[in-house]
Amino acid sequence: MEDSQMEDRSLPLVSVIIPTYNRAHTLPLSIGSVLNQTYKNLELIVMDDGSEDGTEEYVRNIADNRVRYWRNETNMGPSAARNRGAELAKGEYLAFQDSDDEWMPEKLGKQMRRMLAEEEISLVYCEFGLYLDGRFLLTVPPRTIPDREKEGNLFSYFLLYPLISTQTIVVKREEFIREQGFNTALKAYEDFEFTLRYAKDHKIGFVQEPLVKVNSSPGSVNKRFDERIRAQFYMAGEMLGALRERDLLWRKIEIISQEAETHKCFDVFIEELTRLSQDSLSSREQETASLFLDKMRYSKEILPMKKALADGLAEIRQGIVRIYAQQFEEKREWSEKERDLIQQFLSTIGEYPKWFAISEEAEDSYNRVLARCGEENLSWIDQLYLLTDIAELLEMLEKCISGQIEG
Repeated sequence: MEDSQMEDRSLPLVSVIIPTYNRAHTLPLSIGSVLNQTYKNLELIVMDDGSEDGTEEYVRNIADNRVRYWRNETNMGPSAARNRGAELAKGEYLAFQDSDDEWMPEKLGKQMRRMLAEEEISLVYCEFGLYLDGRFLLTVPPRTIPDREKEGNLFSYFLLYPLISTQTIVVKREEFIREQGFNTALKAYEDFEFTLRYAKDHKIGFVQEPLVKVNSSPGSVNKRFDERIRAQFYMAGEMLGALRERDLLWRKIEIISQEAETHKCFDVFIEELTRLSQDSLSSREQETASLFLDKMRYSKEILPMKKALADGLAEIRQGIVRIYAQQFEEKREWSEKERDLIQQFLSTIGEYPKWFAISEEAEDSYNRVLARCGEENLSWIDQLYLLTDIAELLEMLEKCISGQIEG
């Protein structure tokens, strides 16, 4: 199927669904990227989820008879809007676009080419490029994942990890409806949950090319980390049998725990794992769950200590700079008081490897500095050099712990 054939009306009709809520300022780019597809046999259903910003007027003035407009009088949420759009769709296939993202011109054409090439394939996704304020960040899914894990029978992979984003999906409409579409009860990871469910009984196709540009800004980046944890526990509960059968249950809980610790969602993890344990786990499984719960409680308790320790870096640095300045000006060796203070600083620094992931370079630097501080008869020049080494060590530590506190 060459690009010149994309206008052939004998090709299957694809219904593209865009849910939107007060995004009239971003819709022109999103809608334009759909209508400019090389694959022309499409309809575009704009699901206006109760906007009050002129969205209806803008869409109704688009001079393209492929565009359809539907307005929800009350806000249903994007999943419900997509599901309703699927019910209204006339196409044999569905595709989903977001109101602030952009499709590459050949997106539908390349995905439909993959779809029609293999009868068993009923869902095809593609890579997307993630952009922050117009600056490219990364390609998803990462190309470090082996190709064999990106298409075919992906159920086991999806039990652990997400791979597909909503705006990259093209799916057979009848199969989407048979699988009951997106789960409207979830407030995050709806695409993860749907594709996990879908992959249980369907083969999935993939186009390894970033055919979608996902535009993010600091204000629009998804911060609903608590809801992500809840969604993953929901999936774990729904797929408990499959996780047990493949001996993946505790690997899944470990993955959720890592995400919870990264985003400081301690209480949600504890609440959700406690519920899963009480409702669905065997006595032996409950014992293992207790270990995860104890570890998360411990992580929650030590977080304030870790923050205090990290904040202490600035105080240590100021103390070292103060001693350096005094020595440099007075051209003298350390006083006994200053020597004790430096030893106190080094003792504090020595606590960091217990609480943070410290690089080998930083540990080696610390050991060298500690050994030099124990040397006798250092001249004041040598002491100045040593203070410089301590300051460099502090910089290394700051780099090592950057992000480990805030997540």
